[in-house]
Amino acid sequence: MTLSIQAHAQKEEKQQQEEKTYKLNIRAVDEVTALNNKTIIKLWGIESSGISDPTLKLKARVNLDNIIGNETVSCTLKNRTAEMAVAQCVNKDDIDLGLHMLQNGFAIVNRSEIYGTVFEQPYIQAEQMAQNKETGIWNKEKTQEGSSSRLMLTVSFILLIFIVIAFIALSIFIMRGFQKVIEAQNLHMDMAAKERALKEQERKIFASMMDSEIKANKSKIEAYIMVYEELLNALKDTEKSPKYKSTGDIVQKQPALSRAVFDRNTDKLDFLGNQLSSEIIHFYARIKTNAEYENLEPSMELSDAIKLVEKAVNNAHRLDQISDRLIDNFEEAGLASSV
Repeated sequence: MTLSIQAHAQKEEKQQQEEKTYKLNIRAVDEVTALNNKTIIKLWGIESSGISDPTLKLKARVNLDNIIGNETVSCTLKNRTAEMAVAQCVNKDDIDLGLHMLQNGFAIVNRSEIYGTVFEQPYIQAEQMAQNKETGIWNKEKTQEGSSSRLMLTVSFILLIFIVIAFIALSIFIMRGFQKVIEAQNLHMDMAAKERALKEQERKIFASMMDSEIKANKSKIEAYIMVYEELLNALKDTEKSPKYKSTGDIVQKQPALSRAVFDRNTDKLDFLGNQLSSEIIHFYARIKTNAEYENLEPSMELSDAIKLVEKAVNNAHRLDQISDRLIDNFEEAGLASSV
């Protein structure tokens, strides 16, 4: 059993190393697939719910085309068969296309693909948010039609009588207790105002906590970049022998960042609006709970070591740019923390 688990882990590690990222021009085919030249690309992590409504199906395809735009997208190849390629794609604004389709209720999570990955929780949370909002395929339309014109006329007649009776009763009520109605309305308005004030206070507190966590993560990212840029410069220094050649070294492949506030408050993201909450989800989808490490063995080629560190630094710069954009958005929305 232990050998089986080890073999499975080695296979997963090999697959991760073989993943490659490509710049592609793609066009939406339906809610979960796109086309690059003659190659069909199925978006990783999601699958079709079997939309039967042609209007909703067209809306889903147009939505995917709009998020792609006329720009190239970056696709990380996850799997390939004779019929299609399975890839995780992001547009020029680093928006994950699969995650976007889940958020808008046009697709469902493919749990067999995301299981055990860093994207498992963000994808499931995006699907749950779409269900809560009742968007896309989760929209429950309740329409009832009469079985015959006679039944419709009968219902209309009964409804008319009910309206007349209600109007008469309401008129009597108003005449007998007009002052009570005014007092009830004022009380209702006061309660509604207090409820709005409480929600606004809760929104500001949550936004401040979220902004503080993002700023703290940005500081960690900057410190990470400083350390690993120094390591990269040392590796590129041709006058000195790299330290790892004699004693070996360990590279942390990404900064160790916090996501506690985000994970505990995913149900409150709606407070921040669709745009800001979507950008926050995309930011935290890149943050791994446990940092990954890579050994620089003395036998490793210098060029390979440089590539490894350069990739880590470039990914950190990308995270830093996204965090800058989020912090600016919090400032513009008047939700920034005082930290």
